[in-house]
Formats: sequence, structure tokens, C-alpha cells
Amino acid sequence: MIKIILIALMSFVVNSSSDDFGGISNEKIKQADVFLPTPQKGVVSDLVNDVSNSINDILIKNPVKEITIMVFINGKNNLSDAAVLNLNDMERVGSTDKVNIIAETGRRYINLDGKWEQGVRRFYIQKDTDTAQINSKIVFKANSYDMGDYKRAIEFVKWTKKKFPAKRYILILWDHGTGWLDPRKEANKNISKGISFDDETGNYINTEEIGKIVKEGGGVDILAFDACLMQMAEVLTEVKDYTKIVVGSEETVPGYGYPYALFLNAIVKNPYMSNKDIAKVIVESFKMFYDYVRQPATLSAVRSDKVAKLNTLLSDFAKSAMQADEIETLKKAKNEVIRFDILGNSDDPYKKLSFFADIYNFVDIVSKNISKNDEKSLKLKEKADSLKRFIENELVIIRRGSLMDRTGKSYEELAYGVSIFIPSVSPILTLDKIDSILKAPYSSFKFAKETGWSDFVKFIYEKTK
Repeated sequence: MIKIILIALMSFVVNSSSDDFGGISNEKIKQADVFLPTPQKGVVSDLVNDVSNSINDILIKNPVKEITIMVFINGKNNLSDAAVLNLNDMERVGSTDKVNIIAETGRRYINLDGKWEQGVRRFYIQKDTDTAQINSKIVFKANSYDMGDYKRAIEFVKWTKKKFPAKRYILILWDHGTGWLDPRKEANKNISKGISFDDETGNYINTEEIGKIVKEGGGVDILAFDACLMQMAEVLTEVKDYTKIVVGSEETVPGYGYPYALFLNAIVKNPYMSNKDIAKVIVESFKMFYDYVRQPATLSAVRSDKVAKLNTLLSDFAKSAMQADEIETLKKAKNEVIRFDILGNSDDPYKKLSFFADIYNFVDIVSKNISKNDEKSLKLKEKADSLKRFIENELVIIRRGSLMDRTGKSYEELAYGVSIFIPSVSPILTLDKIDSILKAPYSSFKFAKETGWSDFVKFIYEKTK
């Protein structure tokens, strides 16, 4: 298997621009001790009794490193075994004298050997070849811990920065994800999604709270979502001021999640890579992995300092669209845009109910189907084209897609890196119905207030039935 992956790595380097792996040469890639693991349930080694003693040597010998990678893994739900799998994947690489890898992991379900029944552990990830057990140092543990409380994530970030300082920080939020969709907790007690959803407490981290994590945690260089559907304009607006780059998927993320060993190996081999090149490594490794296992997937990285301009251009586009008499064009775009899988194959096989869609693809369809030659229609086309150019040339650093979605749409061709709320094709799922299940109305989101996008959503609902 390693031979196959090395061939894929070499092929990628040959067919990509020279800076895609931040200066890592073909020879360095050939020497990489990385392979794709076979998914299996893992176990956890015995817990240490005295956590404070277990980390003394690490802290004493731990100067300020180049990068600290913080992974907040909420496995206190039906992803419990996946958490262990990903931790073992991280251990294939482990921390080095230049890079700290710290993972906070919560589990709810009893493992097969009964060694880790519940609670939270923080691991200083160390390299080993044992793929059946987690052998890294435990640097913190708690048996009662709400990982759906955003304040816990803030505490994890602050604690890690203090204990394992570095010149740059990467934060990965790992769990289920539903983009900006924040359901009412009391109305959705059995919901299986949410960002960092804790089944024990029924709590989850909502969209606004994601912004609070990076703000109150002191900011991070790269924020990455190993969670479904999070690369949305609505989410980016919450985190833009406290991050430099955001990595995430417009679509659902397959159960395996990120191929940690693949991109961590590249980072530890060249910890001086720029933030941009690290983001490229994460996205390219994701595509390589899912191309290899033949699963549909998409991932992108965007520049946080460009999100404000994105919102301005979206606002301009929305205003022009509501002023121009191009209703049939908007209806065509609504019906044909690539959409992402909120409800699943059984409930929404043709994605007619989904209301998450790619921004670029939507405005591209509008631009190419302007039907009139009057001033307002030409202005709409101008605004659409400006938005397209900005997304492709300024906002998105890199985007990659593997295969097609179940409706036959190509992720590589149509998913340009950022999604947004576009009304459903089906008239059944109205804005009022969506708002009725939410913690707060869509119009109350920071993004909606900044852009007036909620007015545009209402306009499409009313005019394109």
C-alpha cells in the first residue's frame, strides 16, 4: 500500500505547481514514512494516575516551537470510535522538536476493552507504530466534561498556548457539522449533528460561539474544520477577524475525516512552510486520500482577510438581483446550482430540499443567463462577474474535489470553495419553516445583517416559486 501512495505523491508533485507542498522536494516525499491506515476500532492504553507528573519532562524541555497544532475532538457521540482512529493516525507522525500536536478527545461509549469508558483526555501526540492503541502522553483528564460548551474549547486553546507555546497556531475543530444551521436544543434532543455535539449533555457549539472560540482564545493562524458543511460565508463571517486562513468543506466530510498522517508528515518535515502552503498541504492531502479510497469529497482554504470584501460583493450582487427583472434567470440558478447534503440520501435523494449551495456556481449561472439588455440586467451581470473573479482569484487559496455527488455534479468543476444559503428547489421548505427549528432566525446572523442576504433569500422564495 505504501508503494501506491508514494506513487500518488510523486504523481501529484509532477502534475502540480512547484510550491503546492511548500518546497518539500520529491526526495523528501519519497522518504516520508506515511501510508494510508486500514480503518479499525482502536483501544486506549492505561491511564496514568498522576497527570501533573506525566507532563513535567515535556514542559521543562518544551521551548517555543514553530507550530502548535490543537485538535478539539468531540467523540462524545456516534463518532466515538472515529476519534480513536484519527488519534492513532496522528501518532504515525507525532510531535517533534519543532511541532507540538495536542489533541483533546472526549468519548462517551465504552470501548471493547473497557479502558476508556467516558470523559475527556488531552494527549501530547507522540510517534509510535502501534495502530491498535493510543500510547501518547496524557496531559489532562476529566471524567465530567461538556464538549458542547464553547467555553471548554476556549479553555483548551488557552491552556495549550500556555503549556505548549509556538510561533504559529493551528486549531482543528473535529466533529459533526451543519454549517450555520443552529437548531433549537429543546426541539431537537435527538439530533445527531451540530458542531461539537455532546450527546451526554445535549449541548453543541453554535455558529456565533465558533467565532467566540477563536476570538477569546487569542486567535489562530489557521482554523480548520474536520466537520461537515462548515465552509460557508455565514461561518466565515464569524471567524474572519481572528484567523488568517480557514480550511473546511462545503459538503459533508466522509466518516474517516482528515488523513492526519499524510498532512502532518509534510508539516513536521518542513515546519517553516508559510500558512498558505500548510493550507495547500491539508487540502491536497485530503483530495489525494479520497481519490484513493474513491469517495466523493471536497475541501478548500480561504483567506480570512478577504471575507469582508466577499460580503460587500455579495451585498452588491443581492441588491442588483432584486432590482433587475431577471426572475427566470434566478429561478434557473436556484434549480441548477450544486447543493450540499444537509438531510442525507434517504430524506433528500436529489437535493431538492437542501438550502446550502456554492456561491460561485450560483452567480455563474446567473451571469451566463442574463436575458435582457437593459441597464439593471447588465449591472447584475457585472456584479455577478466581479464576485466570480474575486472568489477565484482572491478569496480562495485552493479548492479540491473528488468525484461527483449523487446527482451527477462534479465537485472539482462546480464546488468553488465557499457555500451560502440559497432557497431550496422544493417550495415545501420555506424560510419560516427553517427559522422555526433554529436557535435564532437566519436574519439575526452577523452575516445576514452585514449583507442583507436574508432579504435576498426571501425575495427568491417569493419570486421563484
